Amino acid sequence: MSKLIITLVFLTLICLTSLTAEAVPLTINDALGRRVEVSNPPKRVVSLAPSITEILFELNAHQYIVGADDFSLGDWYLNISRILGEQNTTSVGGYWWSTVSVEKILGLNPDLVLADKGAHKPLLEVFQSYNVTVVYLNGGSARSVNDVLSDIYLLGELFNSTIEAQTLADELINSLETGRKLLEKYHGLRVLIVVDFWQGIWVAGRATYIDDVLARLGLSNAASTFGWSSVSLEKIYEWRPDIIVVATPYASQELIREAGLFDLGVPVVVLEREKVDILSRPGPMMARIPEILDAAFAEAFDSAKPTSTPEHRQGISEGFTLFLLLAGVALAFAVGYYVGRR
Repeated sequence: MSKLIITLVFLTLICLTSLTAEAVPLTINDALGRRVEVSNPPKRVVSLAPSITEILFELNAHQYIVGADDFSLGDWYLNISRILGEQNTTSVGGYWWSTVSVEKILGLNPDLVLADKGAHKPLLEVFQSYNVTVVYLNGGSARSVNDVLSDIYLLGELFNSTIEAQTLADELINSLETGRKLLEKYHGLRVLIVVDFWQGIWVAGRATYIDDVLARLGLSNAASTFGWSSVSLEKIYEWRPDIIVVATPYASQELIREAGLFDLGVPVVVLEREKVDILSRPGPMMARIPEILDAAFAEAFDSAKPTSTPEHRQGISEGFTLFLLLAGVALAFAVGYYVGRR
């Protein structure tokens, strides 16, 4: 009888210890520098950015996602769209904070919301007012490869997937090192990445995620501006890029022609939608960036298709310089005429 009692007491202590361990919240520091207590592990999660959702899938934590942004729900990577659909994951709106439906998030009763430190920071006070636990990650606002790795490690800690997180981080670093060798013959190439044409030509400048990836691959970012910037055609001409890569899903040949990029005398390569996602989305897809750039460079420099020869490029450059000179003369004449009339 005494042995039975001792055994029961021992089993009871084990159960109590297990329950206590599960009840202890995990305290982490998020991308905004906040200390946040999170239930360990969270069971009902809302992801507000595709880059965050993709990491959750890589860490085999996707089964906890009960709500997600529309871009995540339409994500082709790892069959995310299909799997989230099968899980009946609820749409909580768009990516930008003003398009997120807080009401839908509250209706899902999540124990954790994973947000982007740039796109969703204005929602912090709203989440706090409703006692919603939110952890901010770098997400789509990441400025470097290290920011992406930080997100991976943090999510690995949150979902008890530290081994998977370390494996994923190692794979991404190795892919960039291998990619640097793949692109060795292009080292030092001055690459300009165009990301949009809204009220100007938007480029990926210094201190951006794309800038860091280019540097790690042995390439040079032709843009000298800081962050994501709208610049003039004249400024791009001054930068003297060796190649322009258009990473804009809706970009057409006509739109690019109207922007004047074809007049600069350098190869212009337009990426398809999936390749745009791979290049521009900070997350696990960075492993495929080297092959995307290698194919783009091959199309521009190594293919049998007619490309701009150095003489042709020089002719266009001289023509563009002459155009700027004549435009300057015309402007000076117009200003002089206007001042004279006053």
